[in-house]
Amino acid sequence: MGRQWNTIIESLGPLSGGTGLSINANLTELEALVTTLQADVADGVRIPNATTGGTGPTDFTSTSYGTIATASTGRLGCTIFNSGPGNLHVMLGTATASTTAFTVRLSAGDYYEVPFNYTGLIGGIFATAGTARVTEVS
Repeated sequence: MGRQWNTIIESLGPLSGGTGLSINANLTELEALVTTLQADVADGVRIPNATTGGTGPTDFTSTSYGTIATASTGRLGCTIFNSGPGNLHVMLGTATASTTAFTVRLSAGDYYEVPFNYTGLIGGIFATAGTARVTEVS
């Protein structure tokens, strides 16, 4: 963190010595910088171009292996919420999910965020009848 602040301060202009520290920068630039830093902290990581919203939520209901979300190079993110009473077994990649082979198991009421920038196939299977709400962000 210290290096980042040094870089930011150095980019504002030369420092002058003396009893205090002064930065040769215009107040508007400093206010803009503080606003940007506050927004970054509040937002966590900013996702560029996430303005189209994507699809969803859609329902996934299958007691045999099915596609939760097709591969998409435009996907920025995907969320899955298991609103059903049983377990949902999710598989990232082209392997077929089963109740014994899966990436993540979602119990009733569980929420899962697919890893950021994962654009491959997402498949799944319910152990018993259920419904999952799926939202893709693009």
